[in-house]
Amino acid sequence: MRPNNRRRFSEMPIVIAFGENSPQLIFAVGKLKEAIERTGEIAEYIQLEQAAANADIIIVTGADEAATFDGIKPNGTLGPEGFEIYRSLYQGKSTLFVMALDESGAMYGALELAEQLRLHEGIERVSNSVRNARFPFRAIKFNLPWSSYRKNECFTNQVDTVRDLAFWQRFLDMMAENRYNALTLWNLHPYPFMFRSKNFPKATPFSDEELGGWREYWTSLFRMAKERGIETYLVNWNIFVSEAFKDHYEPEAIDDQQYHHGDFYSSEQIKRYTRECVTQLMEEYPDLTGIGISAGERMKGMSPQEQQDWIHEVYYEGIKRANRPVKLIHRAPFSVDPAIARKVIDSQEFIPEPVWVEVKFNWSHAYSSPRLLLTHGGSNGMEGYWNPPPEKHKITWMVRNEDFFTLRWAQPEFIREHIAINGQDYVGGYYIGSECFIPGKDYSHASGCPHVTWTYAFEKHWLYYMLWGRLLYDPATPDSVFTSALGCRYGKQAGESLLKAYSLVCEMPRTLASFIRFTWDFTLYAEGFISTDKSEYNGGKAFISLQDLLANPTSDPTYLSIKAYVDRVLTGQTMDGFITPLQAAAKLEVNAREALALLDSIPRTAPTTLDCEKADVEAWAHLSLYFSDKLRSGVCFETYLRTGDEAERRKAVEWLKAPHAAGHWENLIAVTKSHYVEQPLMHLGKTPFTWELFRPNLAEDIEFAEGNRIESAH
Repeated sequence: MRPNNRRRFSEMPIVIAFGENSPQLIFAVGKLKEAIERTGEIAEYIQLEQAAANADIIIVTGADEAATFDGIKPNGTLGPEGFEIYRSLYQGKSTLFVMALDESGAMYGALELAEQLRLHEGIERVSNSVRNARFPFRAIKFNLPWSSYRKNECFTNQVDTVRDLAFWQRFLDMMAENRYNALTLWNLHPYPFMFRSKNFPKATPFSDEELGGWREYWTSLFRMAKERGIETYLVNWNIFVSEAFKDHYEPEAIDDQQYHHGDFYSSEQIKRYTRECVTQLMEEYPDLTGIGISAGERMKGMSPQEQQDWIHEVYYEGIKRANRPVKLIHRAPFSVDPAIARKVIDSQEFIPEPVWVEVKFNWSHAYSSPRLLLTHGGSNGMEGYWNPPPEKHKITWMVRNEDFFTLRWAQPEFIREHIAINGQDYVGGYYIGSECFIPGKDYSHASGCPHVTWTYAFEKHWLYYMLWGRLLYDPATPDSVFTSALGCRYGKQAGESLLKAYSLVCEMPRTLASFIRFTWDFTLYAEGFISTDKSEYNGGKAFISLQDLLANPTSDPTYLSIKAYVDRVLTGQTMDGFITPLQAAAKLEVNAREALALLDSIPRTAPTTLDCEKADVEAWAHLSLYFSDKLRSGVCFETYLRTGDEAERRKAVEWLKAPHAAGHWENLIAVTKSHYVEQPLMHLGKTPFTWELFRPNLAEDIEFAEGNRIESAH
């Protein structure tokens, strides 16, 4: 090891040697240099071939580079995107080596080294490590706010932010630092924003100057992603066209401003236009990795075979005609027999393998359970995509979050359990993301708060992205990595307590989803305690009432609904193997109270972002306590309905009143109102979301339980 006089405040720089022609390494070494300089040292770069006599840190990519260093070779266990960090006595001095087989692995190794320096504040404390990527596909789903699948203020609010390349630079930095390697960009019809179709020029509504701005935007975005080892995919919904195409070429076509569900409309002209767009897209944007296809929306009326034939004739053929390889995301549609889709995938020799077959894990509410309960449209037959094991495709699980957009979420054990249960050989990876939330402009937070240190919503939710990215790369990553990251921000004493508190209270959305039979996006929004459909957008009935809770079957078969539980109690049946409503209620309460105690153990400081993090934990705790008491009330009220025992009805009412359920909701209002404002929410249409909105529903629950005597109950 080098002597201590070369350490902090030394005039001698720490020298980093690497292949300077790699954009990925230039990015990562820049982060490493920042970390070194935070320790009080100076860092400088040299070319790899100069490393022997001068370097303190040597980054080696591949066996050929390693061969130039006597006695140095990559670890035999390294795989694609993997890295090794180790210290070796090289030509008489202690040297840190970062070894990898490819540029992405070398980039991750340099970023890991930078992280260790930030945590340990000294190059001597860096530990040896070997890391390999658990999954080859680690993606973020990002819905674009133009030609968007859904239409709402929460999307139009984001247009300027998402058009800003400064936003993307920081978002892509975050992705690379957290080991994500794929960015999937979703909208209905992307092509008019990217080029002028050669044979359908009027399909693009923009002037040449406007289109030039778009072209510069996309070119820069795809290039920046590639420089960080991130693949890019455009995912769209097939038969939609632009309003301009409809106006100039096909008046009966379905344009991207129309509702996304409904009967199909296609023609040979639409097929030709879309097919040519696919080819032109891939030829004009060489840094774009691939494309994603959907056989679903606006294909109503087509048979499964007709849907797949359309995809084959248009998208597969468009890809085939491109002048370069094009990777493919083939979304698994619930209406198409897996055998039909597999036959098409398996017959294509020109698409790089594997094809990523996307499957929605537990439909739109992946945080309901780490076990697969259902997929989009149900589950019957979906196993045909992975049984028998595929040869040319891999399953990629879509982990959709339509349950918490405002409150921060962190539960590393949920992610590890998810990967352990669902990481079979036929699985290639995961996407995380939302349909109804874009992590750009943060419109939820009150302006002027001294603790707002972030610019964008994804920066507020930094721990969420760190947990998923790092654990998808390596599920063995210990919690100490995350507690240390929290400690770097808020002090060492805060890190462990805060992560534990989050883990406890973030069980609430999982428990709620287990008791509520959910399907698509709006059928559950856990942080708001709401479940709605289109008819309830503005009716004020989205709140999950006591009546809703009594009537709902569970989504997770290991949970007993209130009705099923009371029936078993009254008939003397066993509860073995089930989680009862009262057991769930008890766990929610214990978790909440332990989390609140942990918050109290964190030293109080001047107002910082830590206050905001703690307030989110507190909000989840009050939601947990509210749900806990509402479950107890439900059990009492159902018992009353079944037995006529008036004492049970009175207990049901008491559980709903303050200081119980209603009191907890008032506490929730207080803590969220202290720093959050009314905000648009897709689930509520034009009605702004705030927890205070549902105060009248608390009184309605109490009124229902007080007034619904046995005589009127039947």
